[in-house]
Amino acid sequence: MMKKRIVCLALILCAALVLTACQQQESFPNQPKQDTGAGQQKSAQQVTVTDAPAQQINFDDGSYDPASEEGGAEEQVTAGSSVTAAPVMQSEYAGATPVRIDPVDKPTPSPLPSITFSYAAYTAANLHLSFEGPAGWIPDDSTGDTYTLSDPNREMDYPARVVIRAVNVGKDYTQKELTAELKAQSDALRSSGGFQSYDPSNTATRHFIADGGVYIAYKGTLNDVNETGVAGRIIVNTVNKTLYILHVSYPRGLADTYADGVYNKVRHSMKLVN
Repeated sequence: MMKKRIVCLALILCAALVLTACQQQESFPNQPKQDTGAGQQKSAQQVTVTDAPAQQINFDDGSYDPASEEGGAEEQVTAGSSVTAAPVMQSEYAGATPVRIDPVDKPTPSPLPSITFSYAAYTAANLHLSFEGPAGWIPDDSTGDTYTLSDPNREMDYPARVVIRAVNVGKDYTQKELTAELKAQSDALRSSGGFQSYDPSNTATRHFIADGGVYIAYKGTLNDVNETGVAGRIIVNTVNKTLYILHVSYPRGLADTYADGVYNKVRHSMKLVN
Protein backbone atom coordinates (compact mmCIF):
# COMPACT_ATOMS: atom_id res chain seq x y z
CA MET A 1 0.00 0.00 0.00
CA MET A 2 2.86 2.36 0.89
CA LYS A 3 4.56 1.70 -2.44
CA LYS A 4 1.40 2.69 -4.34
CA ARG A 5 1.27 6.01 -2.52
CA ILE A 6 4.87 6.73 -3.32
CA VAL A 7 4.33 5.92 -7.00
CA CYS A 8 1.26 8.22 -7.13
CA LEU A 9 3.17 11.09 -5.56
CA ALA A 10 6.00 10.62 -8.02
CA LEU A 11 3.56 10.70 -10.97
CA ILE A 12 1.88 13.88 -9.64
CA LEU A 13 5.31 15.55 -9.25
CA CYS A 14 6.32 14.65 -12.82
CA ALA A 15 3.07 16.01 -14.19
CA ALA A 16 3.61 19.28 -12.36
CA LEU A 17 7.14 19.65 -13.80
CA VAL A 18 5.89 19.01 -17.36
CA LEU A 19 3.11 21.61 -16.97
CA THR A 20 5.57 24.24 -15.73
CA ALA A 21 7.91 23.66 -18.67
CA CYS A 22 5.05 24.03 -21.15
CA GLN A 23 3.96 27.38 -19.62
CA GLN A 24 7.52 28.78 -19.96
CA GLN A 25 7.64 27.91 -23.68
CA GLU A 26 4.23 29.49 -24.48
CA SER A 27 4.59 32.48 -26.96
CA PHE A 28 2.56 35.72 -26.88
CA PRO A 29 2.06 36.97 -30.45
CA ASN A 30 0.99 40.46 -29.31
CA GLN A 31 4.14 41.08 -27.32
CA PRO A 32 6.85 42.87 -29.39
CA LYS A 33 10.14 41.12 -29.86
CA GLN A 34 13.19 42.85 -28.45
CA ASP A 35 15.94 43.23 -30.99
CA THR A 36 19.51 42.78 -29.98
CA GLY A 37 21.95 45.68 -30.41
CA ALA A 38 23.28 44.11 -33.61
CA GLY A 39 19.74 43.91 -35.01
CA GLN A 40 19.09 47.61 -34.25
CA GLN A 41 22.32 48.61 -35.98
CA LYS A 42 21.38 46.57 -39.04
CA SER A 43 17.93 48.21 -39.19
CA ALA A 44 19.43 51.71 -38.93
CA GLN A 45 21.85 50.97 -41.75
CA GLN A 46 19.03 49.87 -44.02
CA VAL A 47 17.18 53.24 -43.67
CA THR A 48 18.51 55.81 -46.19
CA VAL A 49 17.27 59.45 -46.17
CA THR A 50 17.85 61.47 -49.35
CA ASP A 51 17.33 65.25 -49.13
CA ALA A 52 15.83 66.86 -52.22
CA PRO A 53 18.16 69.51 -53.70
CA ALA A 54 17.27 73.05 -52.59
CA GLN A 55 15.43 74.99 -55.29
CA GLN A 56 17.56 77.86 -56.59
CA ILE A 57 15.64 81.17 -56.88
CA ASN A 58 16.62 83.49 -59.68
CA PHE A 59 15.88 87.04 -58.52
CA ASP A 60 16.89 88.59 -61.83
CA ASP A 61 14.76 86.83 -64.43
CA GLY A 62 11.48 88.46 -63.38
CA SER A 63 9.84 85.22 -62.17
CA TYR A 64 10.38 85.88 -58.47
CA ASP A 65 7.38 87.47 -56.71
CA PRO A 66 8.37 89.55 -53.65
CA ALA A 67 4.77 89.26 -52.43
CA SER A 68 5.52 85.60 -51.65
CA GLU A 69 7.37 86.90 -48.60
CA GLU A 70 4.37 88.77 -47.25
CA GLY A 71 3.48 86.13 -44.61
CA GLY A 72 0.22 84.15 -44.55
CA ALA A 73 -1.13 81.17 -42.60
CA GLU A 74 1.40 78.94 -40.90
CA GLU A 75 1.75 75.31 -41.99
CA GLN A 76 -0.94 73.10 -40.44
CA VAL A 77 0.49 70.25 -38.35
CA THR A 78 -1.56 67.17 -37.40
CA ALA A 79 -1.79 66.62 -33.65
CA GLY A 80 0.81 64.17 -32.47
CA SER A 81 2.99 64.64 -35.52
CA SER A 82 6.71 65.07 -34.98
CA VAL A 83 6.96 67.58 -37.87
CA THR A 84 7.72 71.16 -36.78
CA ALA A 85 6.15 73.98 -38.79
CA ALA A 86 8.66 76.26 -40.49
CA PRO A 87 8.51 79.83 -39.15
CA VAL A 88 6.62 82.27 -41.37
CA MET A 89 8.06 85.73 -42.06
CA GLN A 90 5.51 88.19 -40.69
CA SER A 91 6.52 91.44 -42.39
CA GLU A 92 4.34 93.93 -44.19
CA TYR A 93 7.32 95.24 -46.14
CA ALA A 94 9.20 92.05 -47.09
CA GLY A 95 10.43 92.37 -50.65
CA ALA A 96 9.16 95.95 -50.91
CA THR A 97 11.11 99.06 -51.76
CA PRO A 98 12.00 101.10 -48.65
CA VAL A 99 10.05 104.31 -48.43
CA ARG A 100 11.27 107.30 -46.45
CA ILE A 101 8.92 108.28 -43.61
CA ASP A 102 8.93 111.94 -42.64
CA PRO A 103 9.12 112.83 -38.94
CA VAL A 104 5.71 113.21 -37.34
CA ASP A 105 6.58 116.72 -36.19
CA LYS A 106 7.57 117.92 -39.65
CA PRO A 107 5.53 121.05 -40.53
CA THR A 108 2.94 120.64 -43.24
CA PRO A 109 3.67 122.90 -46.25
CA SER A 110 1.04 125.51 -47.00
CA PRO A 111 -1.03 124.72 -50.11
CA LEU A 112 0.06 126.77 -53.10
CA PRO A 113 -2.57 129.23 -54.35
CA SER A 114 -3.45 129.57 -58.01
CA ILE A 115 -1.78 132.59 -59.61
CA THR A 116 -2.41 134.95 -62.47
CA PHE A 117 0.06 137.70 -63.35
CA SER A 118 -0.29 141.27 -64.54
CA TYR A 119 2.84 142.99 -65.79
CA ALA A 120 4.46 146.37 -65.47
CA ALA A 121 7.55 148.06 -66.96
CA TYR A 122 10.79 148.10 -64.95
CA THR A 123 14.09 149.85 -65.62
CA ALA A 124 17.41 148.59 -64.22
CA ALA A 125 19.29 151.85 -64.77
CA ASN A 126 22.62 150.57 -63.40
CA LEU A 127 22.52 147.68 -65.88
CA HIS A 128 21.19 149.77 -68.81
CA LEU A 129 18.26 147.37 -69.19
CA SER A 130 14.48 147.64 -69.32
CA PHE A 131 11.94 144.79 -69.15
CA GLU A 132 8.42 143.82 -68.13
CA GLY A 133 7.89 141.93 -64.89
CA PRO A 134 5.08 141.06 -62.48
CA ALA A 135 3.30 144.20 -61.26
CA GLY A 136 3.71 144.97 -57.56
CA TRP A 137 6.93 143.02 -57.03
CA ILE A 138 9.59 144.70 -54.91
CA PRO A 139 12.68 146.00 -56.79
CA ASP A 140 16.18 146.23 -55.29
CA ASP A 141 19.08 147.87 -57.17
CA SER A 142 21.29 148.54 -54.13
CA THR A 143 24.08 146.42 -55.64
CA GLY A 144 25.74 148.05 -58.64
CA ASP A 145 25.83 145.05 -60.99
CA THR A 146 22.61 143.32 -59.82
CA TYR A 147 18.89 144.10 -60.04
CA THR A 148 16.35 142.02 -58.10
CA LEU A 149 12.56 141.74 -58.17
CA SER A 150 10.99 139.85 -55.24
CA ASP A 151 7.47 138.47 -54.95
CA PRO A 152 5.82 140.00 -51.85
CA ASN A 153 3.23 137.17 -51.63
CA ARG A 154 3.86 135.54 -48.22
CA GLU A 155 1.44 132.70 -48.91
CA MET A 156 4.13 131.00 -50.96
CA ASP A 157 6.32 128.36 -49.35
CA TYR A 158 9.19 129.86 -51.37
CA PRO A 159 9.20 133.53 -52.54
CA ALA A 160 9.83 133.86 -56.26
CA ARG A 161 12.60 136.19 -57.42
CA VAL A 162 13.97 137.68 -60.63
CA VAL A 163 17.72 138.37 -60.44
CA ILE A 164 19.55 140.15 -63.30
CA ARG A 165 23.31 140.73 -63.40
CA ALA A 166 25.58 142.52 -65.86
CA VAL A 167 29.35 141.93 -65.79
CA ASN A 168 31.94 143.48 -68.10
CA VAL A 169 34.02 140.60 -69.54
CA GLY A 170 35.94 142.44 -72.28
CA LYS A 171 34.76 140.21 -75.15
CA ASP A 172 31.70 138.54 -76.63
CA TYR A 173 31.62 134.85 -75.71
CA THR A 174 31.24 132.01 -78.16
CA GLN A 175 28.42 129.52 -77.55
CA LYS A 176 30.95 127.11 -76.03
CA GLU A 177 32.19 129.79 -73.64
CA LEU A 178 28.62 130.75 -72.73
CA THR A 179 27.83 127.10 -71.99
CA ALA A 180 30.89 126.83 -69.73
CA GLU A 181 29.89 130.07 -67.96
CA LEU A 182 26.33 128.81 -67.49
CA LYS A 183 27.49 125.52 -65.98
CA ALA A 184 29.76 127.46 -63.61
CA GLN A 185 26.76 129.57 -62.53
CA SER A 186 24.71 126.39 -61.98
CA ASP A 187 27.49 124.74 -59.95
CA ALA A 188 27.84 127.86 -57.79
CA LEU A 189 24.09 127.81 -57.12
CA ARG A 190 24.25 124.13 -56.17
CA SER A 191 27.10 124.82 -53.71
CA SER A 192 25.83 128.01 -52.08
CA GLY A 193 22.05 127.74 -52.45
CA GLY A 194 21.42 125.52 -49.43
CA PHE A 195 20.20 122.57 -51.49
CA GLN A 196 19.58 119.08 -50.17
CA SER A 197 19.18 117.93 -53.78
CA TYR A 198 19.75 119.75 -57.06
CA ASP A 199 18.90 118.46 -60.53
CA PRO A 200 19.85 120.61 -63.56
CA SER A 201 18.72 119.98 -67.12
CA ASN A 202 20.86 119.94 -70.24
CA THR A 203 21.71 123.30 -71.78
CA ALA A 204 19.84 124.78 -74.74
CA THR A 205 20.00 127.98 -76.82
CA ARG A 206 17.38 130.73 -76.65
CA HIS A 207 17.12 134.42 -77.56
CA PHE A 208 18.14 136.66 -74.65
CA ILE A 209 18.68 140.35 -75.47
CA ALA A 210 20.27 139.04 -78.68
CA ASP A 211 20.50 135.71 -80.45
CA GLY A 212 22.77 133.02 -79.08
CA GLY A 213 21.78 132.94 -75.41
CA VAL A 214 22.24 129.63 -73.52
CA TYR A 215 19.95 128.52 -70.69
CA ILE A 216 19.46 125.75 -68.17
CA ALA A 217 16.48 124.71 -66.03
CA TYR A 218 16.74 123.09 -62.59
CA LYS A 219 14.66 121.71 -59.78
CA GLY A 220 15.72 120.93 -56.24
CA THR A 221 14.93 120.58 -52.56
CA LEU A 222 16.23 123.01 -49.97
CA ASN A 223 17.98 121.73 -46.86
CA ASP A 224 15.48 123.34 -44.49
CA VAL A 225 12.97 122.01 -41.97
CA ASN A 226 10.22 121.97 -44.61
CA GLU A 227 12.40 120.44 -47.33
CA THR A 228 11.02 123.14 -49.62
CA GLY A 229 10.78 122.32 -53.32
CA VAL A 230 12.19 124.96 -55.66
CA ALA A 231 12.80 125.33 -59.37
CA GLY A 232 14.24 127.91 -61.71
CA ARG A 233 15.87 128.89 -65.00
CA ILE A 234 19.17 130.61 -65.70
CA ILE A 235 20.07 132.12 -69.07
CA VAL A 236 23.26 133.92 -70.12
CA ASN A 237 24.45 135.92 -73.12
CA THR A 238 27.13 138.47 -73.98
CA VAL A 239 26.26 141.70 -75.79
CA ASN A 240 28.82 144.47 -76.40
CA LYS A 241 31.41 142.66 -74.25
CA THR A 242 29.05 142.49 -71.29
CA LEU A 243 27.84 139.18 -69.79
CA TYR A 244 24.15 139.31 -68.88
CA ILE A 245 22.73 136.73 -66.50
CA LEU A 246 19.01 136.25 -65.81
CA HIS A 247 17.98 133.89 -62.99
CA VAL A 248 14.30 133.38 -62.16
CA SER A 249 13.54 131.09 -59.18
CA TYR A 250 10.10 130.01 -57.91
CA PRO A 251 8.19 127.29 -55.98
CA ARG A 252 8.60 123.90 -57.64
CA GLY A 253 4.86 123.21 -57.38
CA LEU A 254 4.20 126.18 -59.69
CA ALA A 255 7.15 125.70 -62.04
CA ASP A 256 5.08 125.71 -65.22
CA THR A 257 3.18 128.83 -64.18
CA TYR A 258 6.33 130.82 -63.46
CA ALA A 259 8.41 129.46 -66.35
CA ASP A 260 5.74 130.10 -68.98
CA GLY A 261 4.70 133.37 -67.36
CA VAL A 262 7.31 135.39 -65.46
CA TYR A 263 10.51 133.92 -66.94
CA ASN A 264 9.39 134.11 -70.55
CA LYS A 265 7.89 137.59 -70.12
CA VAL A 266 11.11 138.99 -68.62
CA ARG A 267 13.35 137.25 -71.17
CA HIS A 268 11.36 138.30 -74.26
CA SER A 269 10.87 141.91 -73.13
CA MET A 270 14.44 142.68 -71.99
CA LYS A 271 16.15 145.45 -73.98
CA LEU A 272 19.28 147.57 -73.75
CA VAL A 273 18.73 151.25 -72.88
CA ASN A 274 21.12 154.19 -72.55
